[in-house]
Amino acid sequence: MPLLIDCFKAAFFKAANLNLIQMKILRLSIFLLAGCTQHTENASIQKELTHRFEDEKTLINSKSKVILIDSLSLPFYDYFQLIEQNNVPYLLGFNRQSVSLDFIPLESGYEIKHLLFAEDGPSAVDADLDIIHLFSEDSIVTIQDRALRFKVLNREGKLINSYRKTIRDSKGVEMFPVSYSYLGQWPVFLDSVWILPVYPDLNVKKKPYYERNKFMVYDPVKDEVVDEFGAYPQMYREDNYFDVLREPNLTPTPQGTFLVTFPADPGIYEYQLGVDTVIYHHYPEWERFTNEGIDRKDDMQQFVNHYISSAWFQQLTYDPFRKVYYRFGKESQELRRSDGEKNTAFDADWKIFILDEELDPKGTYTLDANRFNPLFSFVSEEGLFIYQNSRENDDQMVFGLFVLEDK
Repeated sequence: MPLLIDCFKAAFFKAANLNLIQMKILRLSIFLLAGCTQHTENASIQKELTHRFEDEKTLINSKSKVILIDSLSLPFYDYFQLIEQNNVPYLLGFNRQSVSLDFIPLESGYEIKHLLFAEDGPSAVDADLDIIHLFSEDSIVTIQDRALRFKVLNREGKLINSYRKTIRDSKGVEMFPVSYSYLGQWPVFLDSVWILPVYPDLNVKKKPYYERNKFMVYDPVKDEVVDEFGAYPQMYREDNYFDVLREPNLTPTPQGTFLVTFPADPGIYEYQLGVDTVIYHHYPEWERFTNEGIDRKDDMQQFVNHYISSAWFQQLTYDPFRKVYYRFGKESQELRRSDGEKNTAFDADWKIFILDEELDPKGTYTLDANRFNPLFSFVSEEGLFIYQNSRENDDQMVFGLFVLEDK
C-alpha cells in the first residue's frame, strides 16, 4: 500500500505541528495526473462500444458468513470502509447512533474497537456526516455535506485541523461535496487527488443541477479543481425527475479509468482523466432497465410508487481477486400484490450481472432480495459479501458469501 506524498501530508498537518506517521491509502488506480484539461460539461459521447451477453459464469451462495459484533456495533452500516491492520482485515463502519467508527474484524479471535467522537465542541462529528475516510489512525478526514467543512481527526477522535474549502468547476460555479453511501456513491482518494461527488446545484429538482459535471478532481495541496467529469445523460436533463435515482455510481478500474453508471441508464460511461473522449458501453439486453422517471411536479408518494414498481440499477462493484465487475439491478414489478398489499423494492426480482475487465457481460445471477440486502455489500479475497437480513442473535452480523463459478 503506497504512501501519500509528503506535500499532501503537509497540507493537512503543518499547522498542527505534529510528528506525522506515514499515512497509507488504498491505491484505487495507477496513473500520473499531469497537465489535465477540464472536461466540457455534458461533452458529447465520442465513442460507443456495444456489448452482447455471453452466459458463461454465475455466482454460488456458498455459505453464510457470521461476524461477531458487540453491543456498541451495528448489524448494518450504510457507510463503511475496508481496511487492514497488522494483516487483519477490518470492516470500518460509521455508527450514526453512537457517532463512532466501529472496527469490526472479519476474522475471528480479534478484538472489536470503537472510536467515539465528540458530539459538541471543536472535535464534534455530526451523525449525519456524509464523507469520512481513514487514511491512517492519525489521519481521519471528514467532509460535511454542503457545508464545505473539512476536518482532520486523530486516533483519539481529537481535532487536528479544520478549515473550509470552496470547490468550483471550470466556469467558477461553486460545488458542494456529497456522498450517498447507500447508493455506492463514495469519493475516491488517490495518492495526490480526491475525486469528489458533488451537488452541481443545491436545488436537485431544477434542470441546472443536471447540466453540469458530477465529479470534481480536487487537489487538496493546491486547493483547486484540476479536472471534472461525469455529465448527466440526456434523460436526466429533460422534464422528468428521478429523486434518489439521480445519483451516479463511481467505480475505478485497474487501467486507471473511471466508470460512471446512473440508476436510470443501462449504459456505462468510461472516463480517463485529462482525456476528452468518453466511451459509452452499450448493452442492448439491459434496455428493459431504462427508467423514465416521474414528472418534476409529482409528489413524494408518486415517486415512492415509481421507485417500487420501476426498474433501475444499483451499484457497480469491481472484484480485483476474480477480475470481474458486479452490477446490481432491480427488475420492474407491479405496485401491489394480488391481495392488494403494496410491494417493496425488495419484493422485485434482483439481478447481479457479471462483466469481465473489458466490460463484456459473462453471466447473470438472480438474487433473493428478501433474504439478502444488496445495499450492504463488499468484496474480499473470500468472495462477494451481501448482507443477510436474518440473524439468530443480536451479537451477529450475517452475510451471504457468494463465489464465482465457471459454467
